[in-house]
Amino acid sequence: MAKFSLRRFEDQAKASFLASLLSLFTFAGMAGVMGFFLKRGLASQDFVFLYGPRGKMAVLLAAAVTLLLSGAGFGFGLNSAGQRRNDRQRLSWIGFFLGALVLALTLVLVFVFIQRGEQIIL
Repeated sequence: MAKFSLRRFEDQAKASFLASLLSLFTFAGMAGVMGFFLKRGLASQDFVFLYGPRGKMAVLLAAAVTLLLSGAGFGFGLNSAGQRRNDRQRLSWIGFFLGALVLALTLVLVFVFIQRGEQIIL
């Protein structure tokens, strides 16, 4: 039984799928936090995110983790998809497309949060 090595394409496919799946969960958490900020604020009809001093750091930290995981899933999937020696082509393609989707949605949500967010001054 061979050990896990990122030089082998089937191991890259597994890593791509796992990283993309984890990025999907962190994206859902980040979107939930942003939804909480939108619901909590009194300016929901204006579509403004009201956050406290720790709220912005929580969203940006979740965004950084999500971007890192989805970028890794996208990269590993891109590298291992279509290789002849890869026995797990399906995992490569799923990791590639899921990583690309989460990467794009995270960038859009972070842009919206930065543009529409207002800090509550206590």
